[in-house]
Amino acid sequence: MAKERVTVCVPPGDPGDVVRAITAAMAPYDYNRDAGVGDPDGETWWDYWQVDGGGCEFLVVPGHEDDPRLLRGAKTLSGEPRNVPPALCDGGPRALLDLETPRARAAARARRAFGAWQEFAAAYPPGRAFGDFRARHLADPGSYSPMQAVEDYRAQPVIAAFLDNPELEEIVGGDPIARLSGDLDALVRHAMDSALPSHALLTLDGRWLDIANAERRHYFNDYLDALPADAYAVRVLYHG
Repeated sequence: MAKERVTVCVPPGDPGDVVRAITAAMAPYDYNRDAGVGDPDGETWWDYWQVDGGGCEFLVVPGHEDDPRLLRGAKTLSGEPRNVPPALCDGGPRALLDLETPRARAAARARRAFGAWQEFAAAYPPGRAFGDFRARHLADPGSYSPMQAVEDYRAQPVIAAFLDNPELEEIVGGDPIARLSGDLDALVRHAMDSALPSHALLTLDGRWLDIANAERRHYFNDYLDALPADAYAVRVLYHG
């Protein structure tokens, strides 16, 4: 079992009742529950949880950092104090969560990486993505080893030069031919859709959705954008 985060959505209500609402929303997925009529089908998901967005907190809309409706978990699972900066929170009413800035930052990073790679790669013969070499290994593992696939990939002039340029590698990231040789708009859309999702989403109507692919990441963003302004979205750390 592992620790993951689910973004739990609960209806508008008194701030003092939010944790109780999260408890009720999480209850059908309790590993130790007594299954009853109307409970969700399939696997159970957790045996303990707490409000804790450590590493994936929401940004707060500027000017609302002290709003009492914001949630900030006080301790980690190990009992150590958490010091959540005022600009961040574990959750709150959707209208107080800055959902656009993380997406804008992700889009800017994607555009920067794309432009840097395109400018750099233009000085070299076209290269092939590592997936091509891996596919050759899988098609003929007896005569083309994984080590040879890696060596051939890295021997390409553009990749050899790239690996010798750590500053560019920091901007561009790994496997640039596969990631940065296609459509810029698709790359930016992927980056924006990946900026906010947690491992799972628990919707207002009680559906637990694993965010496991591009379609689900896009849905996650659309769902939060359409959430009523006073409904809560909260990052919950769970062990499951």
